[in-house]
Amino acid sequence: MQRLQSIEHDQANTETRELLDQVQAAYGAIPNAVKVMANSPAVLRSYLEFSHAMGAASIGKKLLNQLKLTTAEANSCDYCNSILTAIGPASGLSAEEILAGRKAESTDSRTDTALKFASQVLEQRGKVSDDTLAQVRQAGFEDAQIVELVAAVLLGSFTNFLNNVADTELDFPAAEPVACHSGAACAT
Repeated sequence: MQRLQSIEHDQANTETRELLDQVQAAYGAIPNAVKVMANSPAVLRSYLEFSHAMGAASIGKKLLNQLKLTTAEANSCDYCNSILTAIGPASGLSAEEILAGRKAESTDSRTDTALKFASQVLEQRGKVSDDTLAQVRQAGFEDAQIVELVAAVLLGSFTNFLNNVADTELDFPAAEPVACHSGAACAT
């Protein structure tokens, strides 16, 4: 059962209603996670502005979504794994790339390095080694892009943590656990 209230459009104050209208206009729907954020107009506005800004990041939307998949899996966020799996194809991700992103893997060496870097940022709480930083630079990421990689981890972690605290009710098809894709027996 969801532990934090979802704010419906008709319950929202004027500021929140305007923000929810922006989400509806941009995506054709208002995800339940956004309705949870709507408890605080300041948080919802910050999230929308951060997300919008990251959409223009030089790392590109495809890698941004792969990084958020890596983060969601590492943070055990079923909601984010589900929504990112559902919308992944719209950012150019194949089903194989979505699953690989959740595992912090890619057949593209540059992307693989970025996903491994994101995993290290999470595991080490940002205190990555000089070798890790050298590897991401050697893969062709400049400082501006490294900042974007870290920001993608932070953006993903925010939604992961909030949805984990709220136990946000899924409004997208549930993503199968990664283990189900490796031949493990999974409940249907």
